[in-house]
Amino acid sequence: MALTKEQIKEFKETEKEAEDSYDFRSVADDIADAGDKEWAKKVYGKTESKAEDCSDFRDLADSIHKNLGDKDWAKELYKKAEGKAEDCSDFYRLANSIFKNLGDKEWATRLYKKAEEKAEDSDNLCSLGDSIHENLGDNDWAKKIYEKAEEKAEEVSHFCDVAEGICENLGDKEWALKIYKKVVDNIENSTFLKLDEEWWDDFYCLANRIYETLRDTELLKIIYTKWEKKSKDIYHFCALADGIHEKLGDKEWAKKMYEKALELAEKNENKDEISKIKEKLEECR
Repeated sequence: MALTKEQIKEFKETEKEAEDSYDFRSVADDIADAGDKEWAKKVYGKTESKAEDCSDFRDLADSIHKNLGDKDWAKELYKKAEGKAEDCSDFYRLANSIFKNLGDKEWATRLYKKAEEKAEDSDNLCSLGDSIHENLGDNDWAKKIYEKAEEKAEEVSHFCDVAEGICENLGDKEWALKIYKKVVDNIENSTFLKLDEEWWDDFYCLANRIYETLRDTELLKIIYTKWEKKSKDIYHFCALADGIHEKLGDKEWAKKMYEKALELAEKNENKDEISKIKEKLEECR
């Protein structure tokens, strides 16, 4: 499809302003999307000359595979990306691309092994476990990775990610429940968890993830009870009431929390919040 004069002018100006690999690749992607594969190929060539790290080469290979269908060029770029890979995320993301775009399971497996060797935190281990399950279907290996991720977990979100991966990918609800119970029991224990400065964020995250993953209402009641004891302002009580109403369907308990929020709002003469809370209370009647 031929480009219009306006498109050509716009792309030339954008290309002229490009400085790094990301800039040139973005221009090339847009040109390819617009239909000029030959021009896009030339700009991808300039992108390669600007590439510096693993992600630069990997992202360029992904674009070339997607927009030009050139697997040979993409493969050469993936090799260059591997030479630049340094940490766990470099290796597992590269493995994901190689498996998806080239279908090379052996190469991907080798890279996943390198990623495991480089893994230092729970986040990377969780993502690695997810990838191994999704792309290789090796649940035994994924399980070992999730075990390491649980050991490395420090924050509420880390434990939630591990529990979610275990439940969704391995189908092990019992193990996931144990993890969630451990976090609920220690939600205020700073020697076990690296707690968020805003305690409410941890409670909100944990409650939502428990509900999304397991729909365990008994565990939710425990976390909501602890949440209630810590709540001191309008927003804490409102968010708690929302959760109780939406996830437990307990209108009476939710109503009490909204009433506490309303009392604070009236004390502070916060008219906007008063109106919103009264609407919520009507929903609980």
